[in-house]
Amino acid sequence: MLCALCPPDVSKVRVGQLTPHAIESLRNIKEFLDVKFIIKPDPNSNTVTLKCVGAGVKNLARKIS
Repeated sequence: MLCALCPPDVSKVRVGQLTPHAIESLRNIKEFLDVKFIIKPDPNSNTVTLKCVGAGVKNLARKIS
């Protein structure tokens, strides 16, 4: 979720195997934020690398000083 909300730069994170709950979360992120993840499995370490370009969401409630 943090990768999807960050500034519009490429973010990359390595996670374990994707569960059905994680896959549904990625689908929800795609639907709500229009952020698509590139999923690249690594069979050697039994992990998955997720890459995305952030949506660039700004915190409008933050005070500017």
